[in-house]
Amino acid sequence: MRSLLLLSLTSLSLGLAPRVAQAAPPEDPMSTIHEELGVATPVVREGPFVLAGPGWTAGSLQSVATLVRQALDALYADRFTTTPARPIAVYLFPSAQPYEHFCRTRLGDPCMSPFGFYRPDFRTIVMNAGPGLGTLTHEMVHPLMEADFPSAPTWIDEGIASLFEAPVIPRPGEIHGAKNWRLPRLQSALRSSREAATTRLDALFAMNDATFRDGDESLHYAMARYVCQWLDAQGKLWPFYRAWRDDVANDPTGEKAFARVMGEAPRDASEAWVAWVRRL
Repeated sequence: MRSLLLLSLTSLSLGLAPRVAQAAPPEDPMSTIHEELGVATPVVREGPFVLAGPGWTAGSLQSVATLVRQALDALYADRFTTTPARPIAVYLFPSAQPYEHFCRTRLGDPCMSPFGFYRPDFRTIVMNAGPGLGTLTHEMVHPLMEADFPSAPTWIDEGIASLFEAPVIPRPGEIHGAKNWRLPRLQSALRSSREAATTRLDALFAMNDATFRDGDESLHYAMARYVCQWLDAQGKLWPFYRAWRDDVANDPTGEKAFARVMGEAPRDASEAWVAWVRRL
């Protein structure tokens, strides 16, 4: 893989970085990890993820690998089906200072998020682990969905990823998401006479990728995240996901899959979702 020095980043919130045409990353990212982070950096591989921890001890990095393994075991237990064909490097900086230093010195720009991001063109996750590992369980969803549902719209990709910013793994093979910091933005929109009319399920299903990333991105993330949590609370998220993924050519918006799984169209289910959000 070419050095990440070549990248130029734009400002985005936690999630996917834009796709930029670059040389293909290598099959094995180890040489690039050592080039970028030093040969003394501990490295652990879990499934498709090659975890590199500059400033970490081998033991502390292994604890991160355990979380990754638990999440992977759950995400491939009747949820995702196709695994990434090539590895993904994960640069885990222990705090904001080395994370920001890496972005500025290696990438030539400030980090696009205070938490982390995934570069699909270089198959690399870069993150600040200081605030916690919720960013990791968010970002790892992106390359998994990239392999499993490559045509997924941004809202469902970010919705599922954001669900696991606060992962709950009660037993092997099971994963859910607890409510988190995105909820106040959504509840604020529902109290707003200006925003409430468009804070609806049917608006989310109709939302294209460009609109998702517009000036209301924080609200769109919150909507997507809490639609996924609402579906998951009913045991419907993954049946809906699989039904949409498997018939996306005939159902690009996912509305048909939703109706089959939920028994009603998104516009008809929106009131129930809003009531659930208000109760959280």
